[in-house]
Amino acid sequence: MGELSKKWFQNVWLCLLFASVTINYIQRMSDALWAHSEAVQVLDTVLDWIILPMTVVLFVWYCISLWRTSDRLFWRKCRRWGSALAIGILVAVVLVLLVRYVKGESSAISEEDRALFLGLFAVAGLVWAMARYKFKHWRKDE
Repeated sequence: MGELSKKWFQNVWLCLLFASVTINYIQRMSDALWAHSEAVQVLDTVLDWIILPMTVVLFVWYCISLWRTSDRLFWRKCRRWGSALAIGILVAVVLVLLVRYVKGESSAISEEDRALFLGLFAVAGLVWAMARYKFKHWRKDE
């Protein structure tokens, strides 16, 4: 029964997160009056304030279940999360520096540069995903 409740909680959290991201994207990209109305702004704020505690609860719930399984597993996962966070920050810094270098003094990135960045990161992501899949499923290749 506990697992069913956790799955239900995760699904509600995911739906609310998707709604919040969608509303935020519409507000950023649209000039329509309804997208910037008081009601939509209040909805966005309420969703943000609901999702933040739900995220903390899910994270704590997951950490407690890992600790109950094995404290060694918990610390191994923490080490992996920390290294993934460090790599993510490093990649973000490199991306910001690369964009700043390409832009120079201009205020906008040309479409060719955008396509180049998107292509490079798409290829890197595909190579990483394929390598991860092959590493995890190496016995099925035979």
